[in-house]
Amino acid sequence: MPSNEQTPPPAPSPVTSPVGHLLVVGDERDIVAYARELSPGLRTSVLCTPQEARKSGRAEDHRRVVVLDEHAPAGEWVAAARFVHAVEPVDRVVCYGEAGQTPAAEIALELGLSWHTPQTVRAVDSKKLMRERLAGAGVDDTPCIEAGTAGEIAEFGARVGYPLICKPGKGVGSHGVVRLEGPDGLDGLLAVSRSAAAGLHHTEVLVEPFHEGAEFSVECLSENGEHLALCVTEKHLLPGGFVELGHVLPAPLAAADEHRIVTTVARALDALGIREGASHTEVIVTGETVRIVETHLRQGGDRIPYLLREARGVDIVAALARQSIGLPSLGEARSQLEKAAGDTRSAAIWYATPQAPGEIVEVLGADEIRTRPGICDVVVRSGPGDRLEPVTSSGGRPAHVWVVAEGPEEALAAARTAVAGLRFVVAVPGSPA
Repeated sequence: MPSNEQTPPPAPSPVTSPVGHLLVVGDERDIVAYARELSPGLRTSVLCTPQEARKSGRAEDHRRVVVLDEHAPAGEWVAAARFVHAVEPVDRVVCYGEAGQTPAAEIALELGLSWHTPQTVRAVDSKKLMRERLAGAGVDDTPCIEAGTAGEIAEFGARVGYPLICKPGKGVGSHGVVRLEGPDGLDGLLAVSRSAAAGLHHTEVLVEPFHEGAEFSVECLSENGEHLALCVTEKHLLPGGFVELGHVLPAPLAAADEHRIVTTVARALDALGIREGASHTEVIVTGETVRIVETHLRQGGDRIPYLLREARGVDIVAALARQSIGLPSLGEARSQLEKAAGDTRSAAIWYATPQAPGEIVEVLGADEIRTRPGICDVVVRSGPGDRLEPVTSSGGRPAHVWVVAEGPEEALAAARTAVAGLRFVVAVPGSPA
């Protein structure tokens, strides 16, 4: 099967869109291209960082592309949007990634257009504010503190008990997440999270109780305040750590357990003020209680949208493209889910985590793996000349394979077996060439 990373959704039938000029903040991804196919007369302008501009490489598709420094304040983004709006009035503002949500919200407010409010973006972005919102709405009463010193953590631990989780207050990709087993060695562990927070250009470090249980994520599509859970995905973590090692969907759950998870997530989205677009929410189930880890104003990573499309026929890209041009998408997504009811196919992804550090000489096995039944894609991100290091964040995973099979256990086993067939040959300093 060809790679779904390069295969676009089926060409849509053209429609009449109420949006003539779309302002995209940040990474445009494939959603804008699909929206343009859906509405051939669509005009688009983009505000983005240099890295996003290089990644896109499709400037000629837009009326204009305005590039701003990634650390530019929101006011500068708003000023750029005002310029674009003055030249050619904007009908809608969208943002499909994580980094651009704050300026997108401020721009939409300034231009009087619909998008997430700045308050919602702040509540999602700040883990402490999220905790306050969820507790206030009776969704999740997990206590937390923003810790500045080891003494503050020790005092908190004495009050709520150990183990604890210490992490950047606005972190992504599992950077700087550490488990605190007790009051010893807190200074060093706090420094790990503080360093990661600094690398993400903020200072907040959050500490909260560690919840033991099975981990899942929920992909939702929201429209006018109504939330549709597209799937629940089971997560697998690197042993002893917090980096995601694999996913399988739909998660092998009893109907009552799935209902409890999606209901809790919908209440969390309401509490945070999320009314439109895609969201990706991570949860931990401890006994009968569903704990919210964090949520994001975007579709899930780790190829989850591709897995969902193959296993259940639900296309998040198409849904977001429709929303981007002012068309309803919830009804179509619901129909896709109903059509797939009773389908036993599952999709899974598994990541390689080789433990031999050194410079990569070659990677073997990928071509053979691609010929196996059910393999959808094999991606090797690290090649000859790259350094292979122990995996400490999601960005450090050097390769992955994803598959479709009959049932979640079969899909997961096939993905893990396939990844095991990848061989990383490394040169270790001091060893013979």
